[in-house]
Amino acid sequence: MTLYPTPTPIDIDVILPVGSLDVTAEQRGDTRVDVLPSRPGRAGDVSLAKETTVRFDGGRLTVVVPRRLSLFGPGDSVDVRIAVPTGSRASFVSSYGAIRVRGALGESDITANYGDVRIEHTAALRLKAPYGEVEVGDVDGSLDLTFGHGRLRIGHVHGGADIRGSHGAIELGAVDGSIDARTSGSIAVGRAGGNASIRTAHGAIHIGEATRGTLRLENGYAGIDVGVPLGTAAWIDAASKQGVVRNELTAENGPGGASGTVELRMRTTVGDILIRRATPAIVG
Repeated sequence: MTLYPTPTPIDIDVILPVGSLDVTAEQRGDTRVDVLPSRPGRAGDVSLAKETTVRFDGGRLTVVVPRRLSLFGPGDSVDVRIAVPTGSRASFVSSYGAIRVRGALGESDITANYGDVRIEHTAALRLKAPYGEVEVGDVDGSLDLTFGHGRLRIGHVHGGADIRGSHGAIELGAVDGSIDARTSGSIAVGRAGGNASIRTAHGAIHIGEATRGTLRLENGYAGIDVGVPLGTAAWIDAASKQGVVRNELTAENGPGGASGTVELRMRTTVGDILIRRATPAIVG
């Protein structure tokens, strides 16, 4: 165990070729670092833990685990456990292994090439996760996310969301800002609070509640489903080449006494389109 006095939030840099990273951000006046062999009875893991470099200088904690060549499988592995003050800023790079964050980090830049990612709370977040499941509770700022083959679940993004994916399913509880998403899988948004541009090749698009702005929704071989809140007027331009467009909203000549207006532009090649009154999303 290594302990440093840190009365204020710090910067954290971690490079971890193989192993798990567990970070806890909480109200505390110090920073604690533990580097442990993943398998205490394995000589390679034990020596790798001893060779790991831990430094603290100028408010920045740096943890570097040496990279070892392995011809068969991921090889030697360590578990890194860090406890820092709430609001500490993070830069993590993991090649093989899971990343878990408890508590609230500040602005974060995280890469997890092979492994699951679980994050409770961050400020602005940039995340790359090509292979693995991603679960994030709250993002206080903007979200910039690139992911590949897995399931993505985000609770609440208080800024905008820029998402690029390959084949996984995307679930967003609420996004207060704009959304720009491109993927081949399905996309579900509980509440869209601004403009949205969403395009998917093969997955369905579901918007539980579109509150304002312009939504441009396009997919190839699945349906589109959008909810409009009561009291919000909708301007609709929807078409499906091989499917049915169903509008369950009451037709009006104009917005009249509506409290807001949303513009819906939707296109699908094979699939139905549904516009309906929304059931308000419950977001923590």
